[in-house]
Amino acid sequence: MRSRLRQHAWLYLIIAPVIIYFAVFVFFPLGQGLYYSLFKAGLGGLREFVGLGNYAKVLANPAFVRATVNTLVIAGGITVLGTLLPLVPAIALAEITPEALRRAFQTTIYTPYLLSWVIILGIWTNTLSPIGLVNSVLLDLHLIDAPIVFFATPAWARPLLIGQTVWKDIGFHALIYYSALLSLDQDVLDAAALDGAGGWAKIRYIVLPHLRPMLAVVFVLTLQGSLHTFDSSLLMLNGRTADEILTLAVFAYQRGVLQFDLGMASAAAAVLLALCLVVAAVTRLIAPRAMRL
Repeated sequence: MRSRLRQHAWLYLIIAPVIIYFAVFVFFPLGQGLYYSLFKAGLGGLREFVGLGNYAKVLANPAFVRATVNTLVIAGGITVLGTLLPLVPAIALAEITPEALRRAFQTTIYTPYLLSWVIILGIWTNTLSPIGLVNSVLLDLHLIDAPIVFFATPAWARPLLIGQTVWKDIGFHALIYYSALLSLDQDVLDAAALDGAGGWAKIRYIVLPHLRPMLAVVFVLTLQGSLHTFDSSLLMLNGRTADEILTLAVFAYQRGVLQFDLGMASAAAAVLLALCLVVAAVTRLIAPRAMRL
């Protein structure tokens, strides 16, 4: 055993920083959070062991139930649209012939991914404000009689949150699909064209089957990321839309940071972790079967 350790010592040295990083910043906080969830805890530390009491309080809290429903609905919308919509710019990138035009389009769709959520929300707020571009156009076309206050209308809260997230990530996901399209043999497309296949037929029977593995990857990444929706939801929260876009991550933040109830916040975070693990397990079972269809 010792000889094997000495023989591969350099490999262990290489992976040591990664192991230390995960141990310090992932596994230790995770274990500490699960431990705190069993106590009444505040800024002063642990006060009283309550066992599963925090979990009972969390599950009986109407705000938590509402946050769970919001998280699942928002995650579903982000996952479906965030997986399918990037196919359009990805295929467009593959079809654009001039190199300069393709690079310009690629940069344009990727830029939102580099912006912070504060900037993203600022752009959408200005565009959708009562005196913004969208309301101005709708009023000029006489489609509405009065400006729509999008960010203070509960019915628009979830669509706006989903739309912002998809818009921010669409360029990144499109580049994933585009990188996969680069490996598609052009001779196959040319042969299909000679056989009379049109553009839609080539997309349906050649391009989409070729992209199936990447579709599964983007689906899993988008689903897991959307379950942790925090920044966009927190920035959009207000008195009128809180019931529609309060997510589990924001619920845990409010209980822990704003109300100093670290025990209940840890329990809420543990439930979110369990939800993510269940979704990951289900996805792992479904994704391989979907790829074979």
